[in-house]
Amino acid sequence: MILTGRYLSPFVRRVAIWLALQGRAYEHQPIMVTGDDFERLKQVNPFGRVPALTLDDGTTLVETWAIIDWLEETAPSGKRLLPAHGPARMRSLQGLAAAHHLAEKGVALVYETVRRPTELHWRDWIERVRGQAQTGLDILESHAHLISVERTPGVAAATIAAFDFVALMHASLVGESYPALKALSAAANARPEFSASKPTL
Repeated sequence: MILTGRYLSPFVRRVAIWLALQGRAYEHQPIMVTGDDFERLKQVNPFGRVPALTLDDGTTLVETWAIIDWLEETAPSGKRLLPAHGPARMRSLQGLAAAHHLAEKGVALVYETVRRPTELHWRDWIERVRGQAQTGLDILESHAHLISVERTPGVAAATIAAFDFVALMHASLVGESYPALKALSAAANARPEFSASKPTL
């Protein structure tokens, strides 16, 4: 399989961690969504978005949730990262939703504060998105004691991918706060399934 997109994207990294935790081999194609890479990316995913996962038969899956759904449906025996049904599955999906929210708002802040020219910055909107990201951090921090690679691997994968991205790209949002998320990140990134895709600038 081929995973397209840089690990800096929390959505690409979530898929990378998922693949690693399921013991699946893949080739990494770190195409960017900007600059000269954009036209190349559209040859893989016409939407011009990452991640994209190209399967062994040539089929290309797009959108994080759809890729994860396929990985779960075709998981090797004993390698599903989400409960199959019941209250445990509902709780896990809500955990994924919280992590996805944080990742989305973290990426939105990059576009608003880095990609958009300074003269076009809309301060009220930026503060609104920062507040939404902060809420995501607060909620995940309050639930961090329930998250672990061993007990809730899917939620851990999504949470670490989102938190590490925000900590790297928006350090002022994290600051000296969120000790439980920092501890969770440190413990997870000590494992090769997480450290192999840990992003850097």
